[in-house]
Amino acid sequence: MATNRRAFLRGAVAVGGAAGLALLSAACVPSSRSSAADGPSGSGQDRTFRLAYLTLGWAGIEVIHQLGLLEAKGWKIEWQNVDLIPGVVNAFGSGQVDLIDMSTVVGAQMYEQGIKLSVFGVCVGSLGAVLAGTGTNIRSLPELQGRKVAGIPGGTTTQELNAHIRRTHGFDLFTDTQFVQASAPPDVANLLIKGDVEAALIWEPTVTQLTQSGAGTVIATQQQLWEQTFGGGATEVHVMYVARPEIAQQYPALLRDVNAAQAQVAELWKQRDPKAVEAMVKVTKLPEDVVREAYGRTTPLSGLADQDIEAILQQLQFNREHGTILQSDVWTQDPATARREIFVQTG
Repeated sequence: MATNRRAFLRGAVAVGGAAGLALLSAACVPSSRSSAADGPSGSGQDRTFRLAYLTLGWAGIEVIHQLGLLEAKGWKIEWQNVDLIPGVVNAFGSGQVDLIDMSTVVGAQMYEQGIKLSVFGVCVGSLGAVLAGTGTNIRSLPELQGRKVAGIPGGTTTQELNAHIRRTHGFDLFTDTQFVQASAPPDVANLLIKGDVEAALIWEPTVTQLTQSGAGTVIATQQQLWEQTFGGGATEVHVMYVARPEIAQQYPALLRDVNAAQAQVAELWKQRDPKAVEAMVKVTKLPEDVVREAYGRTTPLSGLADQDIEAILQQLQFNREHGTILQSDVWTQDPATARREIFVQTG
């Protein structure tokens, strides 16, 4: 058990850096608590389930929380919204929460570190982009070499953009640029706005915030790079729903209701419904026009179809072959085992 704990802590550092690790405990303080008067039909009616998500994660769970969609189905929920990726990882890995949303590559890293998890749904398509700052002459990805570039090194966006650049352009963002490590999206944004870096790797809604303000210009999006590599027509999965395996086994109705709530949110998202906009504004603290535009620039997802699983496994194989964070050969040599051990389809 001690060995597993040490391995987990090493992974938390890799995800967010030493500074992020120091903030893990503080980051996991619950922000609010909600409960329904009556539980859902079937098992689980007397239990409170703990759900956590990243404050600027942009996935849909934020709207589920703010609109009380799970409570409306009778579930008792204790919510935590966390500012740093390692805070969500730590809360889940230490058993403090039952269910989270998590980006694909970070979820795969958690699996590699021995954290037991069950992926049961998808949330949103790819969110990341490479932005050049105002005043820089960077206009293409190869021009990032030798320049000051900010990013969150353990996040899926940074890792996958680096994998695409390594494969297509033959250089590494972490070693062949003057890479500046940040811990959260606002840190990346501030570095670009102040001119401390010339480019940034970040995800929505911060991409929209920076482009609307004139502080950044998109050079390439994560989805564009995905389509260049694998062909157009398919949306890459960026964020997925993850439960502790015992929760998935004992309370499949909860997982089904989360997916159903995500489907509701997906429809509101596509319509840029005022309720969904207001809910995301409350969580992210961003202006309404930023949230509304970011909704229009991203693709909400729900459920867990076979094609979603195949897309995720394809993404993880690609990141193992061309990226720097995934270390296990299960993604390239034995994806059937990964599929069997990780994914749960609840119908």
